[in-house]
Amino acid sequence: MKKIFIIMVSLIVSLLLIGCQQENNKIKVLTSSGYEPYEMVDVTGNLIGFDIELMEEIAKEIGVEIVWQDVDFTGIIASLQAGTADAAIAGISPNLKRQEMVDFSSVYYNNFAGLTNYIIFANSKDYKSLEDLNGLVVGAQIGTVQADFLNNVKDEYNFEVDLRTTNAQIVEEIKTGRIDGLIVESPIAKTILEANDTLDSVAFESYLDDYQGLAIAFTKGSTWTERFNQALTTLEENGFLQSLVDKWIN
Repeated sequence: MKKIFIIMVSLIVSLLLIGCQQENNKIKVLTSSGYEPYEMVDVTGNLIGFDIELMEEIAKEIGVEIVWQDVDFTGIIASLQAGTADAAIAGISPNLKRQEMVDFSSVYYNNFAGLTNYIIFANSKDYKSLEDLNGLVVGAQIGTVQADFLNNVKDEYNFEVDLRTTNAQIVEEIKTGRIDGLIVESPIAKTILEANDTLDSVAFESYLDDYQGLAIAFTKGSTWTERFNQALTTLEENGFLQSLVDKWIN
């Protein structure tokens, strides 16, 4: 009887260990679709884009399976802080404020040197600079560095800020005249203009003093961070990262 008990305990422990091993081969990753060209949903409902392909390739490198969760951008950092996900990739810039709340990988795409920000507006308008936004309503995606910028300078340029969950929502509001402009960085502006021939844009000087590029976010103290950094080094050296830039950005 004693031997049977010991065997049963050993079997239970083995099953638990197998379960843990299976769980360790999966990583829950948050993203926020609607931020072209980094993360989007195609006509079949699948996630596509620069960030999505990068994350899937990293998963292959380190031998894990990604469990994707598509969420609002505004909740990503809080979810990582609460430990309800392991990582997040969503065009996230590791600015100083975010670094206090979560850990970040090495920067996987740094477009700072060539970063240009754009005001998107109806092509019936003729805006030339931020000064032309006086008295208007200007939008940005909630939680982005562009949203922070608008809130910082709205009094200086005398405009109202209207933040939305996605850029697509703001584009529709511009078309109906409820919002006058949208602030986005160059890759997003390019995608929006290609899909909307009734819109136009004007560039203005970069303002992102603590912008460091894009990185993957993790819970504080995560053991995944170093493994992902090693994979990113490999993907940079073998040319995969550049191939994504060529495909989705250039």
